[in-house]
Amino acid sequence: METQPHILKNMNGPPQFNVGLKPIVLENWLLPDDQVEWLKQKNLILDKSPDEVFQALANSLAAQTEAAELVAITVGKQLQQNEPPLLAASRLVSDDLIVMEKLGDIWQLTALSLCSPTFFDAKYAVGNSLALLHGPIPTGGFDLVGRIARIFDSFAPDNVLERFNWTVQWGADKYTPNGQKLRDEAASASIAEAPKMLFERVERQTIRRLPKTGAVLFTIRVRLNNLFDILQDPAARAAFENAWNDAPENVRQYKKWQPLERHVAAIL
Repeated sequence: METQPHILKNMNGPPQFNVGLKPIVLENWLLPDDQVEWLKQKNLILDKSPDEVFQALANSLAAQTEAAELVAITVGKQLQQNEPPLLAASRLVSDDLIVMEKLGDIWQLTALSLCSPTFFDAKYAVGNSLALLHGPIPTGGFDLVGRIARIFDSFAPDNVLERFNWTVQWGADKYTPNGQKLRDEAASASIAEAPKMLFERVERQTIRRLPKTGAVLFTIRVRLNNLFDILQDPAARAAFENAWNDAPENVRQYKKWQPLERHVAAIL
């Protein structure tokens, strides 16, 4: 299990709401898929509630097709032919897949498969611009949307950029479109439940430009690790404690950590 090096790698202080993208080698884009065990549950969600986790605009088919073919070639698997291309591609990898296209002067989310959402859903997100998607994020006054748009405009198809984002959640569910349910459970729970119910949730995000359509494929791979287990390593404990305690109030409010505060305090 790679919990300790993973948290140490990505827990460099409080959550940062900046671009934070770094280049990685092409071979490391989707492989190895260290969350492949999620695929069974992910496919059950796709089968049971496709309209809840997959949404697409009518004009997105070309970009969906290009994105799906690129994913399938990368992982060496075949796409199902009886469903939308991006949904079919989502069955092949643990990552959620999001297609952004520039319509006029605005980058817009035109298709997505979202089976491990961090407290939002596909129906909310589809059709939204970069500005609407990032509007609630506390940026400290810098132009986050403008910087992301410039990256989308300028980076080459053979490049892959990667970033990490983390939070703490109650319970080990990956499919969490409704964060309020988890927060309500945490608010009513005894602190004796904290060691088994607090989890570090890390998103590994990548972006890649599609050469034919010019769209951008955004991927999100979620890892969940029991926080109490992580904190048994002294270095990981120090890294987490500093990051948690140093997070400013606007970040804590945006992350909606208030119901978790007493539980985290208990295990620290």
